Amino acid sequence: MPKKPSSQPLVSTEEAAMRRRVEQSAAARALATGGVELPEVNPPSLEGLEVTVPQAPDPSRDALLARFHELRREQAQRRQRAPGEPAALGDEVAVDILGFAHGQPIPSSARLGMRLELAPRPALPGLFEGMVGLRVGESTRLQLTLPPDYPVEGLRGAKAEFLVMLHEAWALTLLPEDNTEFLTRLGRGMTLEAVMDSIAVELEEQLTDALWLEAEQRVLDALAERTQVELPGSLIDEEIRRSWGRSEGRALISMNTPPEHQESSLQAWLSDDFQRQDAERRLRVSLGLRALIESEQLHVTDADLHELLDRVAGELGLSRNDVEAALREDRGMTRTVAETALHLKAVEYVMERAQVHFEGAGEGRAQLGKA
Repeated sequence: MPKKPSSQPLVSTEEAAMRRRVEQSAAARALATGGVELPEVNPPSLEGLEVTVPQAPDPSRDALLARFHELRREQAQRRQRAPGEPAALGDEVAVDILGFAHGQPIPSSARLGMRLELAPRPALPGLFEGMVGLRVGESTRLQLTLPPDYPVEGLRGAKAEFLVMLHEAWALTLLPEDNTEFLTRLGRGMTLEAVMDSIAVELEEQLTDALWLEAEQRVLDALAERTQVELPGSLIDEEIRRSWGRSEGRALISMNTPPEHQESSLQAWLSDDFQRQDAERRLRVSLGLRALIESEQLHVTDADLHELLDRVAGELGLSRNDVEAALREDRGMTRTVAETALHLKAVEYVMERAQVHFEGAGEGRAQLGKA
């Protein structure tokens, strides 16, 4: 005999309401769009592809001190604050943040679970100071005036309101700068002078990596210019929708913002000149690389996949076996990894054929370590 259906709902009223909100949200629509037909393009020529990377300034004293401050906090004694305990200046906190101005969400202001030091920041004066005293597990609304140099020109000097949810907080007790235990933990020498010398070397190495990343971006910019294709506005819109849906849209859903605020945020992205230019660049680079992959018959080797898996595992703090096990359980993620590896292979192919010049190369600075 068939089993009688239960009279109890499969999900709670609250969960059903949440599902409806998600299904009706702008972010869900942005991510649920069907396949998009991409235009066919001829492979861009790599002949005479040449870029120059401007010389970067040496690490400043402020940068050295900022890194030293980070190291002191990393070695500090930590105590997690209990639910209901107020946060204090200098704490490390995990917060959700969303800003509003003129009654609408501030573009790119949504942050979920952001970890940071509770300390003043000139970019948003009053915001982080206002979190002092907020209790773990509680939320608040903070009013402030956006500074005259705020990145969005139309919001400079505007009155803004930020919604803040404090999830976790940790009280830090920093060891004295010249404390033997602190210096031993750092492992960078037993004097402050030795530590600062070590930090200077570290920052120079980071500068080298940053310059090569800048070189890659400039080469791909040149590739985008050489990719001859007419991109319809609808395709650029679709690229922006997907980018928004993966980032700010998801954050807005998680914060239970009303659908009209999600729609307003999406429309702000669609009408923003920078977002449109960036989306067009990404599309041109992607189409150009795809054409090169097909014309040059580029393919991914086992060594390419292993290198990528090792990189991912290192960034996640996992072993390669852990990553491979996770991929076996998620076929979609496996495809993503393979596509990423092929994309990196194509970028490497282009970089090997480009001429990159670094200003100041004759001075033998650390930025030339890979030249």
